[in-house]
Amino acid sequence: MSDKITFFVPYHTGYAHAELVRSFSSYTDVHLFIYKWNPARQRVQEHFSTENRIFCHEFSLDNILAEINNAKHRKVVFLLTASTNYLFGQLQLRLFRILQQYIPSIIDVYPIGHCMYGCQSCAYAYTHCLPITFTNYILTKDDEVQFERDFEILVCPSYSFQGAPFSFLSNEEIIQYLLTLKYSHAIKLHPLALESDRHPFLSLTDLERQHVQKLSESVNVLRNNQISTLKLLEHARVIICDSNSSIPFEALYFQDKKYVFVYETENEYDEQDDRQNYFHKFQTAKQLNDLIEKYVHQQLECKTENSHEFFLEKYDEPTGNEIEQLANVRQWTNLDEEEPAEENFDKNEVKQAVQEDFKSILTPMALYVLGDHTMSQVTELLFKDDQQLFDTMQNNVDEL
Repeated sequence: MSDKITFFVPYHTGYAHAELVRSFSSYTDVHLFIYKWNPARQRVQEHFSTENRIFCHEFSLDNILAEINNAKHRKVVFLLTASTNYLFGQLQLRLFRILQQYIPSIIDVYPIGHCMYGCQSCAYAYTHCLPITFTNYILTKDDEVQFERDFEILVCPSYSFQGAPFSFLSNEEIIQYLLTLKYSHAIKLHPLALESDRHPFLSLTDLERQHVQKLSESVNVLRNNQISTLKLLEHARVIICDSNSSIPFEALYFQDKKYVFVYETENEYDEQDDRQNYFHKFQTAKQLNDLIEKYVHQQLECKTENSHEFFLEKYDEPTGNEIEQLANVRQWTNLDEEEPAEENFDKNEVKQAVQEDFKSILTPMALYVLGDHTMSQVTELLFKDDQQLFDTMQNNVDEL
């Protein structure tokens, strides 16, 4: 535990990043600033309500600046879970680096990402090799878990976007097959799939939304969102998942000879994908059925016998100490031993600097990053002309 720093996390999703937040709370206090347009904000607050080191606030610059003052002698590290491969993450990085220029106690703004190898959302050149996704799993490994139902096969669809239907959630034939699957299985829906119809920019296609609804009505769907996906992977013998996801790679950590069935379209095929030697791939319901039948009748080759060694080629062995290691790598612990001076910054000057920097990019995504408006308010502002939008931002500068 560290009493020298505290983590600030702007939070834009639901349960998707809960395990990541818990991993960081093993090291020090974590303050979540939940966007008011986040459709899961109330569930997130309830989810963390019993955690001693996780504190929830509504996202606003006023609240963030107030908590920086409340941190007193502690230094502040901003952790960004949104991918900087996309505009939202890029604008978040821009916003908090502006704050860092004016506030000495902010020692780092770090895009930690939210996934592991195989997820294109977090495929940056500077991705660290510390398996932070596993930290809380390792720390709670001995805790007893009560599953809603026993299962041998775990179905873990990701989701995709319009024009890029790369998840089997977009394949009606496969969904219908899974709804009639006769063997012991459980369905773990992606957390974002359950709230995408109300999220401003993380939305499923209409077809995938229909399929999520059908899967949600299945008796095999897991409804306890507090169970770590890694604990589900540990329990399963067979994992059915998408290629553009970190789930296939995470399954390779386990050393009990699992079977990983990966959905991959022809457009998605990448001969450079070094994970594929450990998977069985499928594109159709028939191919998936053939794999399952061969597995059930013990006629299917197990490809994961040496998968843990492959895992260690990409990441260090998970120990539960990843946050301490990251703190050393990012030099968060290299702080002056002397008692720091009282924090001194001009709140209005900071907010004015943000306004000046963002006034040239007053797009919907910029408004979502600034967090001053609800989703309906942003939609309403879109119908105004540029001058009206700028005037609104100026009038609301004190609330940014």
